Amino acid sequence: MKGVGVATVSVKGPTVMMNRAQLAGGTGLFRTADAVPAARLTPRGRLAVTGVSALLVGALSFGLATTAQASHAGPAAPGRYVTKVDVLPGQSLWSIAEAHDPDADTRVIIHEIQQLNAMTGDQVQPGESLWVPRG
Repeated sequence: MKGVGVATVSVKGPTVMMNRAQLAGGTGLFRTADAVPAARLTPRGRLAVTGVSALLVGALSFGLATTAQASHAGPAAPGRYVTKVDVLPGQSLWSIAEAHDPDADTRVIIHEIQQLNAMTGDQVQPGESLWVPRG
C-alpha cells in the first residue's frame, strides 16, 4: 500500500509555514503524480482505435480525391466548344470524331468524347446522344 502525500498549512504570526507529510493508507484530498495511473488499452480497445483511425483516414482521402477530381475535370480548354450529336445507324466513334474535327488527331478526339460522356468503352448505339468537341 502506498502512502498518500498531505500538505498542512499553519499560520504563526506573520509567518506562514507549510509542512508535507506522508500518511499510510487512506485517501488524501490531493492527487499527486504518483497516484495517476498510466493510460492502457485492452486489445479490443486498440482494435477499436485502429479501426476508427483507418475510417477517418479513408474518409479524408476519399474527400480529397473527389475534390481533386472535380477541380481537374473543370471546363474545356479555352476556345474549345462542345456540341450534342445523335448517333445514326452505322456510325462509330471514329466517324463521329473525324466528321466534327477533321484537322485534329482522331484518337485524341475519341478520347475527349469518351471523357465528356463518361464512357468506359468505344461502342455507341444508334439514337444515343453524345457531347462532341468542335474544333
